Amino acid sequence: MNYVLWALVAMACYSFAFLFMKLAMQGLPTFTVMPIAVGTLALGATTTAALVGDWSVPSVTSRFVGFALAAGLCLAGAVVGYFRALSSGPVSVVVPIFGMFLVGGAVLGIVVLGEAVTVKKLLGIAFGAVAVVLIAT
Repeated sequence: MNYVLWALVAMACYSFAFLFMKLAMQGLPTFTVMPIAVGTLALGATTTAALVGDWSVPSVTSRFVGFALAAGLCLAGAVVGYFRALSSGPVSVVVPIFGMFLVGGAVLGIVVLGEAVTVKKLLGIAFGAVAVVLIAT
């Protein structure tokens, strides 16, 4: 499956994930819903990696394992913050603010990874930021 199809699957699943998280937190505490959801994520990610053939056991001394661990810490912070925000705030405000990770990720890709900067990309980043401000206020 190419990256555009994977991105569309991710977008669709993430859209429904927000809905189901909010519904679950109407009857369960935030920190009960979160481990259930994250455990399901871990099982699903491991199963997908095994089925797709991308599963391997890397050397723990690899610098890439360090990056994977850092990514995990960042994801944990994102999930904890997101669940806490969603448990007390409206989906229509929390999700767009959370969605600013798209702008942050694009900027980091340009600044840290040296990805190409185009007028089109800069306009997309700016419009994304403006859209979030308009939706969330």
